[in-house]
Amino acid sequence: MRLAGKVAIITGAASGIGRATAVRFAQEGARVVVADINVAGGQATVEQVTRQGGQAVFIETDVAREADLARMVEFAVATYAGLDILHNNAYWTEARPALETSLENWQHTLDVTLRPVWLAAKIAAPHLRTRGTGVILNTASIHSVVGVPGYAAYQAAKGGVMSLTRALALELAPEIRVVAILPGAIDTPAATIGDAAAHEKFIASLPLKRIGRPEEVASLALFLASDEAAYITGTGVVIDGGFTTQ
Repeated sequence: MRLAGKVAIITGAASGIGRATAVRFAQEGARVVVADINVAGGQATVEQVTRQGGQAVFIETDVAREADLARMVEFAVATYAGLDILHNNAYWTEARPALETSLENWQHTLDVTLRPVWLAAKIAAPHLRTRGTGVILNTASIHSVVGVPGYAAYQAAKGGVMSLTRALALELAPEIRVVAILPGAIDTPAATIGDAAAHEKFIASLPLKRIGRPEEVASLALFLASDEAAYITGTGVVIDGGFTTQ
């Protein structure tokens, strides 16, 4: 098992990529802390993990609140006696062009999608350092590296996630690796936050002619969190069906 004995926190783990990653990590021996504002979804993730023989616990977490992030890390360390992996995966946005984006939408998108990446890393770093091989995974996006109309706040936040990944990797090395995952169109609620017709056109433009599955992103996260990726830090890995090759 590639994560045997490891303890992992995954934010935004009530559905989509977060849930799939929680299940995959547990299958590979990790003890998982499922963190999400969605209580029913988070508990369902834990139930799915435990049905398959894995170990997981849930903590209700609003990543926009510093106190919740601190409580999340403390809970993980108290429950499983340490921390090895922090996966910053939670996000929020409302798809709007730049000139139609409200100040409230802009600020809340950054408060949920970008700021917690820095703040959770800051809180978790002392615990990750004590293990000597800590890993921080950040869910960025193809929006981090290419322009897509209609997602101004989301693009700003995800671009920041990628830049912050590089900064943290330099500051936290060598004890902690920091890596970003850049998904494209994945079959999650995030894939449908925009116009449906535009979404179908986007899928048709992909070289692989389909959107990805959360389980495919989870497999990438597993590799990056494992010792197999021990020489990878400060970069992002794109998983987008070939979209950004065009």
